[in-house]
Amino acid sequence: MGRMIEKARFIARPNRFTVRCALGSEILEAYLPNPGRLWELLLPDSDLYVIRQEAGANRKLEGLVVAVEREGRPVMLHTLACNDIVADLLSRRCLPGFEEMRIVRREVTRGSSRFDFLLEEGGLQHLLEVKSCTLFGRRIAMFPDAVTSRGRRHLLELAELARQGTPAHVLFLVGCPHVDYFLPDYHTDFAFASAFQAVRDLVRFHPLAVDWQPDMTPGPNIRKLSIPWSLLERENGDFGCTLLILHLPGDVTFSSSGSARLLFRKGYYVSVDSLHSGLNRRLQSALRKPGAARVGGAGVLETLKAAADGRQIIPIRTAEPLEAELADAIARVADWTLTPAEFPEEPDSPRIFGMTDPPLNRRAFVDLLLDFRINRLEKHLA
Repeated sequence: MGRMIEKARFIARPNRFTVRCALGSEILEAYLPNPGRLWELLLPDSDLYVIRQEAGANRKLEGLVVAVEREGRPVMLHTLACNDIVADLLSRRCLPGFEEMRIVRREVTRGSSRFDFLLEEGGLQHLLEVKSCTLFGRRIAMFPDAVTSRGRRHLLELAELARQGTPAHVLFLVGCPHVDYFLPDYHTDFAFASAFQAVRDLVRFHPLAVDWQPDMTPGPNIRKLSIPWSLLERENGDFGCTLLILHLPGDVTFSSSGSARLLFRKGYYVSVDSLHSGLNRRLQSALRKPGAARVGGAGVLETLKAAADGRQIIPIRTAEPLEAELADAIARVADWTLTPAEFPEEPDSPRIFGMTDPPLNRRAFVDLLLDFRINRLEKHLA
């Protein structure tokens, strides 16, 4: 990439575009040019690939994050650098599916959007949008890992341009050499995945697996991945399971209408629920802060919600009944479990799982999410 890349240890992510890392004995604040959630990558003590920058009047951060290491391999995080790499592959005619195309212009505006490349082949112009994909399991990659209204708009506008006669392409640069399949991440962004399905006959999708080298150049073997459309049609629905994560800043005592009293110690609590329909509405409503509830005057989960100062909800869209299996898996990585037996006046209350530290900082919990969101789908593939 032209400048020396050094390895650093990830410490924290104070905001979406900043990470704190340890480079030797030095603590650096570094720019992260990637808006994704990156749950499975930015775990405590993960190795980052960082370029030093000189701080100045127009640059407050001392480093630039280029990549992160996962399972001994670098995964590119610098989304803008991906476009430069695609431009180089196009110019050398070694980008699969685009060998006969040449670049007319980069950053071209059509309608209300700007697309990455205007290409030409045989006198016909094509539009190309590039997306960097960092989310993958054992054999399947997914995009996006955070809601992208911009990405959805790109799909719909490219489809309209294709109707008007301009062939439209979306290239997903997948940062993992061993995956075989690609899907839109319908768990995270139902609207993007639905648009992806809707435009499949108009927009040409090119998910390509790349083996990033230590100098952050692509290896020679770039493979096109398959899209299992029938699996997407089955799983991308308004149903599935939700994981609600609550943070209690201090101890809370729950008193039932009888004499039972239960202490919720400070920490993080996870509950699992399943819905046959209405999952999208649940996602919207679950994060609303409830009105003040008298401790002991509400149910166990409502008491926790009212006392929490932070909450997060994670969907797992699925046509399979996974609630019991998912709850059992969380119980195995939790520090403690509260069962309905501990509050007998609420026999229908779900199990509630407690952890001392944020669940998404735990590799075992993040691996669990990867298994239920991505890896379990392998059994439906050839």
